[in-house]
Amino acid sequence: MAESASRTSAGRLVELAAIVIATIIVLHIVFVLVGANGGNTLVRTDADWASTLATWFRDLFTLSNTKLAVLVNYGIATLFYLAIGRISASLVGRL
Repeated sequence: MAESASRTSAGRLVELAAIVIATIIVLHIVFVLVGANGGNTLVRTDADWASTLATWFRDLFTLSNTKLAVLVNYGIATLFYLAIGRISASLVGRL
């Protein structure tokens, strides 16, 4: 019984990590869409983290509209992390 609870907890922890990553990326998308001040420490730090986390997706599609490009590319990264987090949590729960 305790082993099952630890597997469930581990799965939740994996999913929580994916949600935190997705939140960082979504926050970056919001900052870009609303035109937040890029010189602000919070905005700059979030942009740095989101850029690192979305490395594979940053220039997946090259669109002429910068805001749309961020929405699409970083949005795909967000969906990727949420899907992988959910799948991984499910697998950890089964082990």
